Amino acid sequence: MAEQQPTEKKHRPDIEQNASGQRDRGISLSAGLGIDSKAFMETWGDIFETSLQQPQALWNVTQSLLNDAFEIVMGKSDLTPPTQDRRFQDPAWHESPIYRRLGQSYVAWTHALDGWLEESRLEGMQRERARYVLDAAKDILAPVNTLLGNPEALRIARETKGKSIVKGLKNLVDDLQHNHGYPAAADRHAFKVGQDVACTEGAVIYRSELLELIQYQPATDQVVDAPLLYVFSQVNRFYLGDLTPDRSLFKRLLAAGIPVFAVSWRNPTAEHRNWNLDSYADGVIQAVSIIREVTGTDKVNLMGLCAGGLATAAAAGALQARGDDWINSLSLFVNVLDNRVEDSDFGLFVSERSVEAQKQMTRVSGLFQEKNVFEMFAMLRFEESIMTFLRSNYLKGEDPLKHPLLFWSIDYTRLPAGLHADFLDLSLQNKMAKREMKILGKRIDLSKIEYPVYVMAGSTDHITPWKACYRSTQLFDNKNLKFVLTNQNHTQTISSRDDNKHLKHWIASDYPQDPEAWLETVTEYKGSWVLDWISWLQEKSPAERKPAPSEYGNENFQEIEPAPGRYVLEK
Repeated sequence: MAEQQPTEKKHRPDIEQNASGQRDRGISLSAGLGIDSKAFMETWGDIFETSLQQPQALWNVTQSLLNDAFEIVMGKSDLTPPTQDRRFQDPAWHESPIYRRLGQSYVAWTHALDGWLEESRLEGMQRERARYVLDAAKDILAPVNTLLGNPEALRIARETKGKSIVKGLKNLVDDLQHNHGYPAAADRHAFKVGQDVACTEGAVIYRSELLELIQYQPATDQVVDAPLLYVFSQVNRFYLGDLTPDRSLFKRLLAAGIPVFAVSWRNPTAEHRNWNLDSYADGVIQAVSIIREVTGTDKVNLMGLCAGGLATAAAAGALQARGDDWINSLSLFVNVLDNRVEDSDFGLFVSERSVEAQKQMTRVSGLFQEKNVFEMFAMLRFEESIMTFLRSNYLKGEDPLKHPLLFWSIDYTRLPAGLHADFLDLSLQNKMAKREMKILGKRIDLSKIEYPVYVMAGSTDHITPWKACYRSTQLFDNKNLKFVLTNQNHTQTISSRDDNKHLKHWIASDYPQDPEAWLETVTEYKGSWVLDWISWLQEKSPAERKPAPSEYGNENFQEIEPAPGRYVLEK
């Protein structure tokens, strides 16, 4: 594989801002699962109470807002929505006296909210909570989210003679029936799993109540003598690594001569309520054991992504504690092992009370449902996750988008109560990072792992923020570790196309505790980080290759059915 050449770097890379110029905060999966809904209402109560206790601040903001309103009505206001705000790109927001004033009024109102927060005496957690709910109010109450307040939607309605409104109503009814009442992010029928996505040739060679193990057809005559096991998150389907053929990580690995196996978790039902982190870690260990037997190799390259990385790291730690030398290398992608409240806006709303309330909810039902998973992610970014699709699907009557990544993103699964509880405990107690966690009866200490470790994060990832992922560098032995940062978001990191010319990534040789200090030392490389990872896997695996297998499995683990198997299709 061609060696990547560094890009000339003249200054510290600016990777901390999103398109709107705002700093991103993440969701932190473990924290998101423990959100306290009462805290949202309490925050509005704090805002109301503070307004009463500080009448001067309220008066100052109200007076400023009234002054802005007077200038807007008189046509003298210079206020305008930010040029990068895509919601106000229609010419009517500048050319129409009515919509220009409406847009200016919205800007004045958002400034008033910001001004009140600035003048209030709210501090610490209360202030950050208030910032979150006020920002959410700005997203939800924007005029473009109504038909009359959306000039583009009205123009489309006129041009289609009302057909767009009828189509929007049909989309609404369909979402009420099939999408928990939320606007669909993608066309649920645009792709077929096993034909359009998750279509790399392979076979299920093992099935338990918990998982299916899939072996993929080699693409080369000779293969690396250290197969890769891909372990994905438990809150989505595994085929993010095998989207359409031009977006398939599996195909890139196979083309490089790396044997690929994948875990496909079962979508749990209430009878599986007791599955916990021990269960999933044990499932990973069992899959590793089967791969060793099927391939005849001593060691396996183990890879975990997002929440799947928690089970993967737990399994790796348990194997190390048991003295089982089964792992050749460990790769952890967009995954947080060291949880901190400050990583996530949702950390503001997580408390011991909320964690216990969420545990009680799932104990009763046995599950954290798909709707709960969707709402957890949607509430972090109302505009991007809900309001933008509300406008396109309902107000403009457009068909939901046909995109493989969006199609995958709405294919949620459930979480069993046991695993949900373990994730919640991680968000509060952070036992893995503190070396206090026990998995399968063994205390986990990741610093004792001696084989190579590769950690990857995305600079625009709002689900697992890159600085939180970076902290994993402090949990392992730095001498055997490599951390790579790519300019992608959470899901794009392993699903981007090969011909994406905008990709770049950053690498450094030392790993100080402060990620800002690390950032000062990086070298920038053009292209996908995947090339670096595949080269790293080849370098860390045995140099001598062996003939690719001609059949799936072996006598004890024979082909059960073609990939992608049964579990990925179960609802």
